[in-house]
Amino acid sequence: MGYVIGIVIGIPIFIFVGNFFFFRGNAPNDIEIEKYIQNSKNDTIILPHSTEITSKQYIKGLSRRGRPSGFLWSYIYFDNKYKKFLSLQTFLWLDENSQMRGTTLGSNENGDKMSVHINQLQLNNSKYGTKENPVPVFPIDIILEPGQSSWEARGYPEDPFHVSDELNKIFVEQYLKHFMPKEEFKEMFEE
Repeated sequence: MGYVIGIVIGIPIFIFVGNFFFFRGNAPNDIEIEKYIQNSKNDTIILPHSTEITSKQYIKGLSRRGRPSGFLWSYIYFDNKYKKFLSLQTFLWLDENSQMRGTTLGSNENGDKMSVHINQLQLNNSKYGTKENPVPVFPIDIILEPGQSSWEARGYPEDPFHVSDELNKIFVEQYLKHFMPKEEFKEMFEE
């Protein structure tokens, strides 16, 4: 009987307490996530072939199912248009195309032309744009130029890169929760 109580009650309480104390990070709500997205504009960038790529593993939280950890891949480069360092943020293990997304980036020697979301508050904030603190940008699509072979001709059954609005919301949530410094989070969302 004690074993059953431990399984039914003890483990969920342990997971709840562990997540609360050790994996909390920022706690963005739906309104803050939407505000961040609404303060973003769609733009086009060219991600150079030679970019600095960093990877960070993080713990999303304790769980009885699924993958408790995730990976953030950042592609950091100096953007001539904005005269700032930008960091393309992609996450692994949040959708079925995450690994394909990573393999398609950087395969073009002339760089990848991409549509992205850029938060205007961060873009216009002087704290952002250095190599140490680049402006985060979130991908939408790789734009195939006229004359470039289609995704199908490259061996993909469909576009392996596209980030839907729903997935972008998850990317933004993960960024706000696990990677945006607490002080900057408070500054951005305090009313």
